[in-house]
Amino acid sequence: MAFSPLVGIFGHRQVGKTTFAEQTGGSYSTLDDQATRNSIKKDAANFLQNSGKRPTVIDECQGEPELFPALKEWVRKNPRPGQFILTGSVRFTSRRAVRESLTGRLITVELLPLIISEFLQEPLNDILPRLLKARRFDESSLPFRVPHQALSRRKSALEKYLQAGGLPRIAFARSEQHRSTILNELHRLILDRDLRMVLETRLSLETLLKFLRTIALQGWTPWNASRIKREFGLAHQTQRNLLLALESIYLIRRIPLRGRRGEIILLEDQFEEFQLSRGQLPLPEQYLSAVYRNTRAQFGYRTGEVVSTYCYWSPKGAKVPLVFEGRGGTLGMMIIESDLPTLSERRSSDSFIRKISDAKTLYLSLTASHPKIIDERSMILPVAAIL
Repeated sequence: MAFSPLVGIFGHRQVGKTTFAEQTGGSYSTLDDQATRNSIKKDAANFLQNSGKRPTVIDECQGEPELFPALKEWVRKNPRPGQFILTGSVRFTSRRAVRESLTGRLITVELLPLIISEFLQEPLNDILPRLLKARRFDESSLPFRVPHQALSRRKSALEKYLQAGGLPRIAFARSEQHRSTILNELHRLILDRDLRMVLETRLSLETLLKFLRTIALQGWTPWNASRIKREFGLAHQTQRNLLLALESIYLIRRIPLRGRRGEIILLEDQFEEFQLSRGQLPLPEQYLSAVYRNTRAQFGYRTGEVVSTYCYWSPKGAKVPLVFEGRGGTLGMMIIESDLPTLSERRSSDSFIRKISDAKTLYLSLTASHPKIIDERSMILPVAAIL
């Protein structure tokens, strides 16, 4: 807000955008309110002029296309930083009716579901960024040890997170049945309203819900459009359009494969995956999903950290399922179920390290209680240590 007249806070519905924006802003209005939308349609410039104390929060901004050209003109005449906070659960540029992207006038922040360090009210963990930038794994140069008490607390929080996720209203619900009811209502709202803002489709709500369940059951298996076509009768292009639309409403993440064609499709929140898959995913995959959803925030919430994510999958079947690549290096992560990696896991790591010159592998153990350096490019850590 010190640098831009417009700041956008975007993300999944119920992730906490409104709460955060109201605490940060001056006055507040929402485009979920019909009277507010009517006011913008009638005279958007007048609405902005009389919208109250700055910074003014405009919640669910994607609801009225007329807002965006008015904002562009407003900041052209009034370029002062920190004037408006826009929030939304839809990437407004994905709406055909919105023809103004506000490029160069809007800085966006993506709000993610709560992560374990937030549940524990701890500082954002920085072990992973430090390991990414390290030229090699060296016990004397890497202060990565986590006190036993802190590790135990994180393990306990991780077990709860696997089945409750990070959407605040859902995560703090007292029972799984209550969480399920809230999520079901939320998905119906998202698919029946938000999705149809960005995609013209005749698919029924029940078909869309079934499509979401299929995504959840895929887990960390590459998306197989041909199989989905056989099961659903959905053409490849229809699937692609649906996935792009679901991504634009912050319901899914697409992680590309490197080494072969394809992508992994994940739901945004851990509880969404757990609930829609009915807990049927293998336990290592559930932990890997939790690791991904927690560690992406360790980069995304740090200004200046530009990191890409992919899955390494060689033509011969070697697989390192989660890789972060940045200016400091490349770090691959694998969940292992014991204190030491299996021969197959070691071979996958060796393939990854041979292929990528600055790569290192982090084995995240479900049973280990202490870190162990295997060599300068591979190390074992308790999974909870990086959360």
